Amino acid sequence: MRQRRAVDDESLSSRTPQRNGAAASTSTSSSRRQFKNVDLWAGSLCLLVCLVLQLELLTYKLFISDNGDDSPAHGVESVLSGGGKEKLMMAVSSDKQQQQKDQPKPPFQVHDKEKEVHKVPIPNKQPTPVKQPTPDLESLLSYEPTKRIKKSRLKKAIGESYKNSFFWKVFEPEKIAPPNSSDDLPPEIAYVTTLTKCGGHRGSIDGAAVLLHSIRRNSHGWIPMQSQSSSSSVDFDPSLWPKYGGKGGKYRYKAYVIVDPQASPTIKDKHGDCARFMQSIGWTVLHRPPLVPLFEIPTAEASSGHSSASFDELVKAGYIGVQRPKTGDTARRPGEHPNKLRMLLYNDGCCGDTELLKLHTYGLVGHELAVHLDFDSLILRPMDDLFDVMLGKQKDDKVVESLSIAKLPQSKPVDFSRPIDAAFTRDYNSVKSPSPKSPVGYQGGFLIVRPSLTVLERYRKILQRGEFSLNPRKGWGNKHGGFYGDATFQGILPYYYEDVAPPGEHNELELDRCIFNQMADNPRKSTHKFPRATPLDPQVMGYSDKNKCRDGREDCRDTDCQRTHPKDSITTHFTFCNKPWDCSSGLPGTVALDTCLGLLSEWYGVRRELEDWWLLPRNEAGEATNDLSFSQRSFYWNQRTIDRVQQKRQGSLQPDVYKGYCDGIGESGYRNMMGPDGLKK
Repeated sequence: MRQRRAVDDESLSSRTPQRNGAAASTSTSSSRRQFKNVDLWAGSLCLLVCLVLQLELLTYKLFISDNGDDSPAHGVESVLSGGGKEKLMMAVSSDKQQQQKDQPKPPFQVHDKEKEVHKVPIPNKQPTPVKQPTPDLESLLSYEPTKRIKKSRLKKAIGESYKNSFFWKVFEPEKIAPPNSSDDLPPEIAYVTTLTKCGGHRGSIDGAAVLLHSIRRNSHGWIPMQSQSSSSSVDFDPSLWPKYGGKGGKYRYKAYVIVDPQASPTIKDKHGDCARFMQSIGWTVLHRPPLVPLFEIPTAEASSGHSSASFDELVKAGYIGVQRPKTGDTARRPGEHPNKLRMLLYNDGCCGDTELLKLHTYGLVGHELAVHLDFDSLILRPMDDLFDVMLGKQKDDKVVESLSIAKLPQSKPVDFSRPIDAAFTRDYNSVKSPSPKSPVGYQGGFLIVRPSLTVLERYRKILQRGEFSLNPRKGWGNKHGGFYGDATFQGILPYYYEDVAPPGEHNELELDRCIFNQMADNPRKSTHKFPRATPLDPQVMGYSDKNKCRDGREDCRDTDCQRTHPKDSITTHFTFCNKPWDCSSGLPGTVALDTCLGLLSEWYGVRRELEDWWLLPRNEAGEATNDLSFSQRSFYWNQRTIDRVQQKRQGSLQPDVYKGYCDGIGESGYRNMMGPDGLKK
């Protein structure tokens, strides 16, 4: 470099006329400074080019690894470790290689675990983009936790599973006191719901309060609100109360909420608020462990220190799929990730593997019947006739014939001469390819069973065996899958009753889904990619009905729930009509509008009646003014609370439907419920 600089200076000097010595000296030094600056700029430019090329290489390697590499190392890790299936083989001239060696390399910080930075050739141009294949539905429904982004989910799932399991190391499930079985009292029905997380929209907890009151007002011991309020000085408006039910029923009730440890009332922060609120208004909290842990409990931690009997049982149970068959249709296929089944359950449906907590409904053996309902359900009228038939107390042919029983291709014949073990509805909306033989799940928001520890233990065995066919995804027993919630509650129920239970042992009943668990759904498929109600004007809505029934029949007008009037339904489930605490518009532009608005109006009416019940004054003896003092432990008595309750009723959106609880459509327009003050000290 110095020789080249000297030659250039000499040639420049020979070409410059020298009038005198001083001028020649000044010209030469000025030229040298100019060329020194040029060399500095050239060196900096070369260094910048090298850095840009290095960044382009890293970007290219990230693209390759994230789109086609299933090896453990991906992205930057792949570059640092030399990973990746495809190696870049680029021809580079010897001059450029030598020039690259001469240039100082910028430092590159790596993780402590990475001790060596592998050299990789630099491409001389951007690679030609290759269109990636579009995955089919089967692969989208499957889960292979091998990608970097999915590894974080696997780590999170394992962490949550461990945390759940070790909660039971020091905690025991609550014991249930047997109900009063006096001959003078009717049987006590267990009503159950589940709470897996506390957070998000406050309205769902309002749903739990409204659901409980809908149970109460249709059970034994309830006095109609008109009678209770007649002697009260409080001015009520009965026109805002529900139109249906509310006259009591034949059976007593007990309300339970099964909580996951992450929503336990023992948690001091906001995550325990939901369970504490439910306790305060009449729900009995039950902590219940998973039947089988999602992931295996580490042996070292499991054996350290004292542990409860529940924890020892979890350790003994192993993990989901611990006894999975080695051969057959449900065995793990070659190349299938060992955690694929567990991650499938973790991500399934609305709530993942915590949906399986609903199975503990079978464990309430102190009750003759147990009913599981989701928060977004509502009881419109008593289910007395159904309970009579299920308990074998009503064999009158006329009563049996009056029951709303489903008569669909997969409905099994029922023997009404003996008690019925389970009553349910099916979720035909989740069927991918409707036909008379397509697998259909049980709808997870409604189930009535005769509790049995034997049945509960069989579900534990099912989870331990993990006989869920994954590739392709055909579900439990290689036949109950391919629909929403198939890996958890909605798929494991039909698998048990139709394949696992000994033949003839159970007597189950599929109910008419327009009467029980009414969701106002369309019995036909839609040209829209998701189920939709029948549009009044298909051109305006942009979709229309297909000439294909979701249950596989030619004619399904007898199950057109979107046209079923609320007065004909017994229970409802707010799915298609959307949640009341979202101030749903009720599917405008479709034939379901009137049905949805009618059901929504009933929900707001039950809330209104509940708040008015809490406003009832107490008499001088300190008891409530009705005969439910044994269960009524919630009241509005603080004047500030009462004022706030009245303010919450001033919503402007369609008061005839929303009863003053909505200012506009959407969850932001909802006016949430005021919690009661409890018993006045």
